[in-house]
Amino acid sequence: MELAHTLGVHRNTLRIYMQCHNIERKYTEISDADLDNLVSEFKKRQPESGIQYIIGFMWTHGVHVQYRRIIQSVHRIDHLGQAL
Repeated sequence: MELAHTLGVHRNTLRIYMQCHNIERKYTEISDADLDNLVSEFKKRQPESGIQYIIGFMWTHGVHVQYRRIIQSVHRIDHLGQAL
């Protein structure tokens, strides 16, 4: 966990702390292919929009995934690197 590293604690310590305080971080289980389809759909509608708009689009569709997965998806569907 990047947050644990940033805070200088072990990831298990951070997980236990989060559990004690009922803090949850859940991500949507979605395949890369399905994620790519959503990102592609968005890019067809809004080809000039950046990553924050893609994230907002995902949230409106109830999809919460890691930032890195969205970046990876953009790279997979946009071979020329024009998206960002």
